[in-house]
Amino acid sequence: MICPKCGKEFYPSPKATELCPNCVTSSERADQSETFNDASSGHPEFHFGGSFGYCPWEDEAGIGFIQGLLQTLRQSIFEPTSFFRRLPLQGGYKFPFLYALVVSSISILAAYMSSTILDSRAMSMGHGMILMGPRLGALIYVLLVVVLEIFIKPAVLLVCLLTLGVRNATMESVFRISCYSTGPGIFNVVPLLGSLVAGVWEFVVLVIGLREGFRIGTGRAITAILLPLIITVVFLIVALMMVIGRLF
Repeated sequence: MICPKCGKEFYPSPKATELCPNCVTSSERADQSETFNDASSGHPEFHFGGSFGYCPWEDEAGIGFIQGLLQTLRQSIFEPTSFFRRLPLQGGYKFPFLYALVVSSISILAAYMSSTILDSRAMSMGHGMILMGPRLGALIYVLLVVVLEIFIKPAVLLVCLLTLGVRNATMESVFRISCYSTGPGIFNVVPLLGSLVAGVWEFVVLVIGLREGFRIGTGRAITAILLPLIITVVFLIVALMMVIGRLF
């Protein structure tokens, strides 16, 4: 039999198509190549790092450190919905930890330099901390606090999510979402208003990350983030009412 595509002669098997084995193999390879190309550009079915999805930062072998960092920053800050929708929720702690550490370090150093340039007595360091005077000791102290925050924040979030009934949440998945939501901290490079923009937008990105990562509603994601604050406020109100009750 003559293949109508390549013109080669072949002997068809009982289950053969009109194409010869050589053409069928070529077609399969082309399909696999097309699938891989679609996946590497952000297709949700791309198998990477032990989980379906894709994160440029974790594709170090493919695009390198600088491009991985820049692409992850751009996508997580300006395209958070699509970024967290395809973010692998498995794949270990190393890459997300290093990403959060790099971004937080850049953020803190930028705030430190801007406060030095502006000769301000108050240095906004992000992460809810205000330090008096641009001192190197204070800078190192804040870096240590940031490392602790990288681990404590997702642990608290996990407890809140489980309390709200998000059963598919794990420490690994929450850790990865929390770390990759730190990108807006880069706005601290802008003096004065940068820290405010960074704080607000990081909250928004974290809400989107929890919502897309665990397929929950926006309201539940916001509640999970604010739950510690809500509990604290309720506790203070109850304590205040008890004190007032005893006084009167």
